[in-house]
Amino acid sequence: MGKVEIDPIKSQAVGPDELFLLVGDILRADGSMPVSKMMHDVLVLTCHEALAGTHQSFGNLFAQVDFLCRRHGVSVADTVAIQRMRHDSNRNEPLSAETLGYDLRALSMLISAVFHVDIPSSLVGKLPVVAASPGREVHHVDYRYLRCIVRTYDEQRFTAVVDGDVEEHTVTVDYAAEPHLIYIYELLHEGLQLNLLDFSVADSGEKDHLLPLPSSVIVVEPDYLIDISSIARCFTDYGHHPLSYVVNSMSPAANSQAILVGNFAGAALDDIINCGEDYSWSETFKNNFKEKALEYCTCDDLNRRENFKVAAQRQVENIKEAVDQLFGHDFDREKAILEPSFVCERLGIQGRVDLMTTDFALLVEQKSGSNFSIQTGRPNEYGSFQKEDHYVQLLLYYGVLRQNFNLGSNKTDIRLLYSKYPLPGGLVVVNYYRKLFQEAIRFRNRLVAAEYDFALNGFQRALPLLNPATLNEAGLDNRFFQQWILPQIKAVTEPLAQLSALERAYYCRMMTFVYKEQLVAKVGAQEGVGNATADLWNMPLAQKKETGNIYTDLQIVRRAKSSAYNGYDTITLDVPAQGEDFLPNFRRGDMIYLYAYGKGNVPDVRKALLFKGALVDITSSRLVVHLNDGQQNPHILSPEAADGVCYAIEHGGHLGASSSIRSLHQFITAPQSRRDLLLGQRVPRIDRRVTLSQSYHPDYDNIVLRARQAMDYFLLVGPPGTGKTSMALQFLVREFLAHGDEHPSILLMSYTNRAVDEICGMLSDSGLPYIRIGSEYTCDARFHDHLLSNLIEESPRLDVIRQRLLGMPVIVGTTSTIQSKSYIFDLKHFTLAIVDEASQILEPGLVGLLTRPDRFILIGDHKQLPAVVQQDASESGVAVPELVDIELDDCRHSLFERLVRWERRQHRTDFVGILNRQGRMHPDIADFPARMFYAEEQLQPVPLPHQRETRLPYLASAEDNMDRLLKSHRMVFIASQYCRQPHLSDKVNTHEASIVADVARRIYRFYGERFDAAKTIGVIVPYRNQIAMIRKSIEALGIPALEQISIDTVERYQGSQRDVIVYSFTIQHRYQLDFLAGTCFLEDEHIVDRKLNVALTRARQQLILTGNRDVLQGNRLFSQLMEYVEEKGGMLC
Repeated sequence: MGKVEIDPIKSQAVGPDELFLLVGDILRADGSMPVSKMMHDVLVLTCHEALAGTHQSFGNLFAQVDFLCRRHGVSVADTVAIQRMRHDSNRNEPLSAETLGYDLRALSMLISAVFHVDIPSSLVGKLPVVAASPGREVHHVDYRYLRCIVRTYDEQRFTAVVDGDVEEHTVTVDYAAEPHLIYIYELLHEGLQLNLLDFSVADSGEKDHLLPLPSSVIVVEPDYLIDISSIARCFTDYGHHPLSYVVNSMSPAANSQAILVGNFAGAALDDIINCGEDYSWSETFKNNFKEKALEYCTCDDLNRRENFKVAAQRQVENIKEAVDQLFGHDFDREKAILEPSFVCERLGIQGRVDLMTTDFALLVEQKSGSNFSIQTGRPNEYGSFQKEDHYVQLLLYYGVLRQNFNLGSNKTDIRLLYSKYPLPGGLVVVNYYRKLFQEAIRFRNRLVAAEYDFALNGFQRALPLLNPATLNEAGLDNRFFQQWILPQIKAVTEPLAQLSALERAYYCRMMTFVYKEQLVAKVGAQEGVGNATADLWNMPLAQKKETGNIYTDLQIVRRAKSSAYNGYDTITLDVPAQGEDFLPNFRRGDMIYLYAYGKGNVPDVRKALLFKGALVDITSSRLVVHLNDGQQNPHILSPEAADGVCYAIEHGGHLGASSSIRSLHQFITAPQSRRDLLLGQRVPRIDRRVTLSQSYHPDYDNIVLRARQAMDYFLLVGPPGTGKTSMALQFLVREFLAHGDEHPSILLMSYTNRAVDEICGMLSDSGLPYIRIGSEYTCDARFHDHLLSNLIEESPRLDVIRQRLLGMPVIVGTTSTIQSKSYIFDLKHFTLAIVDEASQILEPGLVGLLTRPDRFILIGDHKQLPAVVQQDASESGVAVPELVDIELDDCRHSLFERLVRWERRQHRTDFVGILNRQGRMHPDIADFPARMFYAEEQLQPVPLPHQRETRLPYLASAEDNMDRLLKSHRMVFIASQYCRQPHLSDKVNTHEASIVADVARRIYRFYGERFDAAKTIGVIVPYRNQIAMIRKSIEALGIPALEQISIDTVERYQGSQRDVIVYSFTIQHRYQLDFLAGTCFLEDEHIVDRKLNVALTRARQQLILTGNRDVLQGNRLFSQLMEYVEEKGGMLC
């Protein structure tokens, strides 16, 4: 089976002619149009195209523009003007006509430079001749905080261009004048982004010559946030080498009594603050046990050295004493706030504080473990009693508060609460220690430089350094290090040195891929393209609104406690109008930040206390958020908030790469036999003596039998509508459970919570017993009774819950949840794992999980939408011959797809099953995708009754030609016309929105009383922006039932179906074909377009397409589709 990833329409990418036309549109725009946003969109398009193929990750436009101007030799004066234009494009306030003219000249100069073309004559006469901008106000430069990009450097100084709305401002920084900054030399390179904090102008008074102070800080690549607690964990007695952070990431998820005591102590602190005199430790224990039941059940050393309840009660007594001390006289208990989160772009770090006060007078970090200095009464090397890692953590939190809120040096009292110990020793007053703070930032900078290097130059450079000698910077050789620390390090690092050549090549290539994905997730490949954490501060508010990534001007209307014992953790917010075309990019279960800001101000996560939580309900007028940490303080998140205060919600960050890094390490430490199997070095085993316990269904029995006979793995390919979950998965589970003599234990996993809900629905409908691992906020309410946490209510005893887990034959959860709770494998052995949606899971995120069960079955369809990957094929492609030999030619492909291709290459059929009887699409709809995408699978109808019908079930009479076409053809294409409007995004199409609404009206009339908004009709679009436009057109019809129909993107429709599907192609520019057909590959001379495949295979009875024929002709497959419909008589021009 030949398969080649292709980019079939790269020649259709946006060109200078289209960009100059867009500049002309802005010139002609009237005063009511959002010209700043329009200019920003053109700038993003220009940079996106100009940077294609450079393999660079810039994140913000400041760095992109700087790179492109240098690369294409743009003059200093024009570079200044272009950067000023970039800055203006982010503004919310209107631009004057004069300023706009100079900015459009600069934008045109950039387009001209990067495409090596002249500015067209149609623009020349309308743009200023010179770059100088008149009447620009002079802005004061704040040398306490400068964002800049390095231009040149040596061992003493560097020059850098400063970001800001000022004239050309290149500074020279004598960094080596302060010894604590000399190390920066080893990290410097051209194009490096830095934050300079607390620098001064040289004595000469030259504004462009900066000198460091003893307090100065340089932050490398500040958009790349590192978690504070992870930094602190690396400060150990034996050193703090950046690679210790990598080793920690590789280590298995830990679970011990010490960790459980720490988690309990954190909950106890919250409850003691919340409940005051009414506190009961048993309530904390009960709730904590319910929340952490799996951790308690799988804790190997529980009650071994000390009774857990005794340790917990000691913690409680010490915490109560400390809280009374803190809030007795010195600090206001009503200002206490629990576990607020912070994002600090200035220092490039983020974190969550245990306890502080809203007036910033108090900052407390709690630690539940042992402290040798307190136990012995002997201070440490700093003359105090805190441990160094805890000191680092608290200093970084303090640094965040000072930078984010401009606090003075003596504003905050900082304490470490060692809750294992009573007062006075348990509450340690901590002073700011500048040297250690700067050392922590140095560690952060070296780590960021290392992770950038892994992503851009390959992880193989790190492999030889991952050993105890590198990490043991202090050269420790004492008994404690030899007996306890060294074995832990060796357990992680020694397997790396013992890999075969193939295993080493595999591991390094996958690690490089994972680090590059993490880099893009944090800083973005390019601003405005994809979703990145740094978008929280780099993306202009107008673009956040357009992409639906922020709610603003929210008002709290209600707050409640999810249980009587919690603080206020369920917050209901009123949603005012968010803008005419606003469409939220949020879904139920999404992790979010909720924060306050002043009305009339631009919301900014960097200047707020952030409350992390999950969206549990979303309507157009109300949002409900469940906070991770409830608040008792009546002044926080109150419906009676101060005048002028409103709230915003933004996405709560990415999970990072730690899960995939841990998964890959699990793989390389797995038994050799399993590694050989997954790398194609061992033939899968089969037992042909096995027979089925019963017959399930003629169309599925053979596949179930072959899956039962496969002793290592089985791959089930399930094209659309073939009953992967409802039939095949059900029969597989029932068959494997039928062999009771083998004590079967099945782990069912899928990528999304929605798919896990479907699995739970199938199990419940089939009467099969199961426990679901996960949160009630990401689980459909129908299955809450099956959540492990809710089983505690029936019997809260540990031994009963443990036996319940051991005896339950089926465990269900998302792959990410099971990966994060991998200690479940220490309690329970699984004879089989089945992974649904396997074609949507990247190999690094799955391969570790598959090393624990005896065998596994992967279910998927690699011809439908794959996993979302930020890297393009040129970056994720694999050129190592031994990896290509095992079908690993692109890291964007799933393990499922690689193994399917491997089995076919080996000419084996025993371990691959294909479901080819589909019960969804009428044959007239299925014909085109079956020919184009599933020729080898030979997709056939079941057939079900609706697939046998020769006529559409439309009883109402036809009123015009459109009705007659709809009543007589199951595949229809309605041609749309150009309707570009300068003030509208290229991602909307008003004409197609009208067409869709009109079609929906007609289908509604045809169905009459049989119409069901949840089943009858659905609309699919490529862009979220088009959803709002279609909704507006449908609302204008005044038919309430149509306002309830599902309108969503292709990605969100995968797995769904409707009687009638309308697909709006939306695009009006050839360059947009690149996005529309961006998931294609070539298989046996057939172009397989995964996105189009999903769109075409959602309909049961009728498929209606609408698009611009002129534009769609630029793509071969789209052209073939239109020709096919026209040949069948379904074209309406």
